[in-house]
Parts: sequence; C-alpha cells; structure tokens
Amino acid sequence: EARFYDEISDDLLKGASAELTSANATFDSVTVPGILELPTAALFGLSRGPALGHAYDGFVALGCAVKGETDHYEYVCAESMAGVQRIALDLKTPSGNGILTCPTWELAQDRADPARGDAGGRAVRACLRLIELKRGFGL
Repeated sequence: EARFYDEISDDLLKGASAELTSANATFDSVTVPGILELPTAALFGLSRGPALGHAYDGFVALGCAVKGETDHYEYVCAESMAGVQRIALDLKTPSGNGILTCPTWELAQDRADPARGDAGGRAVRACLRLIELKRGFGL
C-alpha cells in the first residue's frame, strides 16, 4: 500500500482487509511512500518471500494519485500501472490493481470508501479470482 494520501490509503486498506478476511486469506501488508514504489515492493516480496517462508499466491497494489497542476501525475500513473502489470505478467502471479488515478480528491474518496466504491475490496476480489483461475488451469 502506498501511503502518499493517508486517508485514501486507510480506506483502500480497510476494504481490502475486509475482503481478505471474509475469504479466510492470510496476507501481509507492506507500506511504501507512493504508487511508483508499488511494483518494486511487489517484486521484492514475490522474489524473496519463499526464501523467508512466505510463498505468495498473488499481490494487491493499493494507492492513489490525484491530478495536480503539472504533468507529473500522468507519468506517475502510467508507470505505476504498467509496473504492476509487468510484475504480474513476468512472474505469472495473480494481481489486483487498486491504484486510484483520480482527477479530484472527492472522486478518490468516493472510490476508496469501502461503503461506496470499495476499490480495495474490488482489487482483492480480482486477485482472488485470478488465483482461482490459475489453480483451475493447474498452474
């Protein structure tokens, strides 16, 4: 989870944790400063997890970028999204992308709130479905 916007991250994590708990899934939460660091953290965890006794079936990326006055937003959003997808494809690991890229703070709040948009819960559901699908294919 990226903590650049604490309030948004709290809601994303709340929704994701509730969904994981309801699915009886075990999970670790790793915190990074911003969404650009999410792919690297996922790669570290997936690469070193088994050596540390933590083999992960998948990963969920949670974080948010809100459009500002510069074009920095476009680069950060594109690179973080592409990075998450690249890690999932390269490592053949199910993922859930809960990175919000919103033009306004209000939209980010709405999408992160577990009672409204529940982006964290949706990202977990996507990851769990991909884990199920992978197992169904015998992989």
